[in-house]
Amino acid sequence: MANASKIDLPSFFEVGEQKIERLRKILNHHDVTFNSVLLLGDRKTFLIGAGPISENFAKSNTIVYRELVDNSDEPNVNRIKHIIKERQPDLVIGFGGGKVLDVAKLAAGEHDTRFISVPTTLSNDGISSPVAVIKNKENIPISHITKAPYGVIVDVDIVKKAPTRHIKAGLGDLISNLSATFDARLASEKGKEQVPETALRMAEAGALNLLATHPDDIKETDFLLMLTRGLIKSGFAMCIVGSSRPASGSEHKISHSMDHLYSPRKTLHGEQTGVAALFTMAVQENPHLQKVKALYEKIAFPIKVKKLYLNDDQFTKVVLKAPSIRPERYTVLEDRDLSANEIHAVLKEHHL
Repeated sequence: MANASKIDLPSFFEVGEQKIERLRKILNHHDVTFNSVLLLGDRKTFLIGAGPISENFAKSNTIVYRELVDNSDEPNVNRIKHIIKERQPDLVIGFGGGKVLDVAKLAAGEHDTRFISVPTTLSNDGISSPVAVIKNKENIPISHITKAPYGVIVDVDIVKKAPTRHIKAGLGDLISNLSATFDARLASEKGKEQVPETALRMAEAGALNLLATHPDDIKETDFLLMLTRGLIKSGFAMCIVGSSRPASGSEHKISHSMDHLYSPRKTLHGEQTGVAALFTMAVQENPHLQKVKALYEKIAFPIKVKKLYLNDDQFTKVVLKAPSIRPERYTVLEDRDLSANEIHAVLKEHHL
């Protein structure tokens, strides 16, 4: 059970159009004071908005340091930590996708420096969470708990420019919360652990809203706003608990198992969790499964295991290993203890 006095939530979030042009004004409005800023991004995101952001700050005589982040791995985290120690910026801004935000979040958190999350894509729920996923020396993604962003600013005009595939991945990651919250409640019923119901409802709220929509274009402003708010709520749910538990269950174990067994991956995290959720929701006999299938069909989300570059036997191997990933978390995989034949039967029955 989370201790309310220790809950670390973002102090503010701003979602809408033309936010980048008003970034400094937004920070001032929320009483974020600074004399120097470390701006982190990758080559693509710097082309999109580093110039306007830097010019915006330059008008107020703010010192702006720019640094490229080309991967979310330990060397990049250590490099950025060293830069923060040397230059001592008042503020760290991550302007990019999940890799940039995770490195910025962890490096800033370890120096207790305010971090502002400015995502350029909505591919996962890390935009507002206290979780940073960093690859270790074996190139395997490892989740680290750190401080949540001090603020989250999402410019819909920017995220619209992201590849459609990345937006679908964000949807898949958010939908997978329906599997994760089922597992958390199952663990509670079995007396294995207690997760606050408030956090579980927050984690699944955005996913349930998505199931009630039928978008003709997932780059519609209204749909992107709904997806953004859902991902932010998912991050908040993790902040309440102080771990990824409200948004990470059997489907994330399967995704992490893929990373362990078949790395490096060509697929996005949200694609993996989104497809894995179809499997786990089938095993759970989750009441939302049919609506998830209908939404996936509507937006052409990849639903086949082969879209994850795995055949049925490889996916079966992944599922059999998955319970060994974070064994302290009780899920439907531990509850059912599936055999290889049962896994194959689920894949066949649900056309995965």
